This record gives sequence, C-alpha cells and structure tokens, in this order.
Amino acid sequence: MSTHCPLQNQHDLKWVWIRRWRVQIAVLALMLLNGPRVCFAISLSDSERQSAFVGYSEKNLGSWGKEFLQSEGYKNLTEPVLLSKQPCAILLPNFITEEHAKEMINKATPKLRSQRFHDQPDTRTSWGTVLWGNEEASFGTVKKSEELVRAARSDGLEVKRYRVNEKYNSHHDYFSSPQSQMKDDRIATYLIYLQSAEEGGETFFPWAGGKEKIDPKTGWPYRPLDYNRECDPEAQPESAVKVAVPTGSAVLFYNTLPNGEVDPYSQHGSCPVKVGEKWTATVWTRGRDRFDPADRWKTAEILNMCK
Repeated sequence: MSTHCPLQNQHDLKWVWIRRWRVQIAVLALMLLNGPRVCFAISLSDSERQSAFVGYSEKNLGSWGKEFLQSEGYKNLTEPVLLSKQPCAILLPNFITEEHAKEMINKATPKLRSQRFHDQPDTRTSWGTVLWGNEEASFGTVKKSEELVRAARSDGLEVKRYRVNEKYNSHHDYFSSPQSQMKDDRIATYLIYLQSAEEGGETFFPWAGGKEKIDPKTGWPYRPLDYNRECDPEAQPESAVKVAVPTGSAVLFYNTLPNGEVDPYSQHGSCPVKVGEKWTATVWTRGRDRFDPADRWKTAEILNMCK
C-alpha cells in the first residue's frame, strides 16, 4: 500500500476550514501522537487502479466501476492515484465535499453564459462563469488547489455546465508556443467534478503516453485529429485515454514539465455528455517563473508521483 499522502501535513492544514474546527483539532491531536505526517491511505488493487484510466483501444470503455465508486472504500479514500506519467495526471478522490459542490453549482447557475467561440462555435459548447469572492466553497477550493502544487497564484475558479451533446474539443491550457514563451504560464490544471454525467462527459487525453512525434514549429503532434470524432474509439490513437470520476473528486494534470517546458501531451478535452448533466470547476495554477529551477512549484510533493 502506498503511503504517499501530500495532502496531510502541517503546512497543508492552513486550508482546513473553520467550519471543520472539530476535525482540525482531532487531526492535530493525531499529529502530536504519531509525528508530523498522518496518512489514512486506502489500498487499491491493481485492477482498480488500471480501471481509473482506460485506453480507447480497449473493448471495455468504462472507467471506475460503479460498485466501487459507491462503496465506503471510495468515500473514505484520501490517497492520490497516479493516472498517467505523461502527461502527469493524478486523481484526487473526495477533493471537495458534495455540499461545496452544490453550493458552487447554485451560485454559478444564474450567471451562466454560452462559452462558444465566435469564429469556431463548435469547438466549445459548454456554458460557464467565473466565481469570485471569499465564499468558503470557491475561495477555499482555490487556495487548497494552489497550496497542493505550491503555485504562486491562479486564474481563479471557473464553473462549466455540459448538457446532452455539449463538449469541449481537445486543447492545451497553456498560452505559450514555440515562437512565444510566457514565463508565468499555467503549470497545472484542476478539473473538479461538481456533478458527474450519468453517461459520457469523460475527460480525455488523446496523446497520453508521450509517444506521438511533436512538430517543433507548431508545438502540436504531426498526426491530425478529427475533432468531430475525438471521443469515437475507432478514430483515436492507441494511446488515447479517458477518465470519468464521481462528484467531489478532481483530476489534476500538469501543463508544464519540471524543466519548465510546456507539455504538448497535456492536450485534453471533454467528451459529449450522453445522459444527464456534467458540472465542473476548473482552477488553473501558475508559477512565478517556470524556467527558474528555484520556482517553488517544482518542490511540490505531489509532483514526485510522476517521476
């Protein structure tokens, strides 16, 4: 059983919310008794880990089994699960509470606006809004996200809603290109599931594994994608992978490599929802200078999972 537990140490207790003061006292008591690290890790079988990130080339395209997701074992899971090393993608079970997820949905609902691009209206068909302010749910989630990856700052929190057939074609979250480099570009993205779709709506990485050859002039793979069939298993590269996780969990993936270069294999998208609605909260985190070896995000313990 892995004992890697970057979420539970004295530094990270800063984001434990006031409403949970009783839990905080209990955790502090355990730390005094057992030392500076307290880790309540749940052991996962190899099959459970493998089923978290399923290749499109496989016949069974399901992700986490419903029985496991509804079990007490998953509800009590605190151990991060490595999904992929390139791009570096990590599952964070139970990252937020269902109460906070509902609160963010309720606050975002009256503010939703179409997110279609004027020049490419079919690229992104979701509806979304940015949540600002000091509310416990949104502000606390942003601070928690920043602290876990030791980011200098973030772009706030954006809530997206996807209804049936709505999707977001695969893209990169960074702004840099081979011709133009931003030193404080986005280093890591959190995709937090506020409400999972009943079917469809998976987050997918078409170039997972880092094997596709990249065009140095464009920063994109030479191999073209049919964006109208991105989520069709028959139209995707053998290495393409997807993940769909339950409400309250998050997928953390890095847009930037430890050496400061952007990771073209972090290209990702959202498959069309088939049944129900999907709600997500996105937090984009940034460093101070991604090329500086001393930039603090490179010392985040969570990043060691991908080494």
